Amino acid sequence: MLSLKIFFKERKFFAPAFLYACFALVFSTWIIYIPHLAAKLQISEGQIGTALFFSSVGSFVMIPLANRLIDILGVGRQAFVGFILYAFSLYGIMLAPSYLWLIVALFCYGMMSSIFSIAVNSLIAEIEKRAGKYIMTGSHGFWSIGGIIGASVGGYIAGKFGMPLLHVTALLLIILPIHFWLRKEYVHIKGETREKGEKRTTPWRPLMAVAVIGMIMMASEGAIADWSGLYLKKVVMIKPQFLGMGYAFFAVGMTIGRFNGDGLSLRFGSWKLLLIAIGVSLAGLLLVLTTHFIAAFAGFVVIGLGFSVIVPEIYRLVSNMPGVRASDGISLIAASSNVGFLTGPVVLGFVAEIYSLFVSFIVLTAFVSIAFVITLIKRE
Repeated sequence: MLSLKIFFKERKFFAPAFLYACFALVFSTWIIYIPHLAAKLQISEGQIGTALFFSSVGSFVMIPLANRLIDILGVGRQAFVGFILYAFSLYGIMLAPSYLWLIVALFCYGMMSSIFSIAVNSLIAEIEKRAGKYIMTGSHGFWSIGGIIGASVGGYIAGKFGMPLLHVTALLLIILPIHFWLRKEYVHIKGETREKGEKRTTPWRPLMAVAVIGMIMMASEGAIADWSGLYLKKVVMIKPQFLGMGYAFFAVGMTIGRFNGDGLSLRFGSWKLLLIAIGVSLAGLLLVLTTHFIAAFAGFVVIGLGFSVIVPEIYRLVSNMPGVRASDGISLIAASSNVGFLTGPVVLGFVAEIYSLFVSFIVLTAFVSIAFVITLIKRE
């Protein structure tokens, strides 16, 4: 757990990791209140899906502007302000008196998410360069910690009291003072900014292969999140009380992998680690395809281990490409990953509808194999 130790030794490393944990805390707080909002607004599962889609659309359309804002604010200040905007966007969701309001609120929430996400990843890339330490993957690991706390503790509070506005207010009263206290560790960091009138000279072509890998792997991650429970039900045919265990095991693998990923990156280098990670993911998918429940559970852990380092490592890779500004590379990866995360579960759904859910997981394995081949070619 090399990555975990470094965050508690120096505050300058803990500060961006704390931002990532809070990112997940805010996200999970919204997620656990979906049933409450659905009942309050009397909307169907299909309408919820449409509203969630607008959140992703808001995130996608904001990516270019979020990147340009870095030229004005710098990565540190944008991460600081961006998180505050992102956190307060929860109120718009929780206060929604109508379905249309919810859609608009989620669109705005998605926009604030992009402003913050691109800034915080660019900030971590800059801190890595300045300190000569690898913290990108470990910082992403704090997302897992925040998500676990938000979903478990927050979920209990939501179920016990069902008071979303009070819940959000209490959460912000806890995390925002710490956010303000830690700001001096990074708010002064500008990163690579452009002067006014300076032309963009980023060589986009070398980034495209990495963007395709990111898109495929995020599509796969979205598919695992959305379809693992149904796969266990319809293909593996396990008891209903264990249907959530597929994603739970996946999350465990992700957490373990992320707190060891920076050390592995230092040892193997980005391209070799990506190749190993995608190969491990393929091995996990093959275990899931055996349809035996023990193999399937083990497979989801292995998939999580493989997936855990891929997106953080891609962020690190594009941040260090010659001639590529970190926020430009991260923006492209964020855009392609967003497309993948949006479309992957939908494509698998169509395949499952026409053929079967088992066939859809074979298709998923084929797509990950394509990412493996692209990585192998690029590494050579």
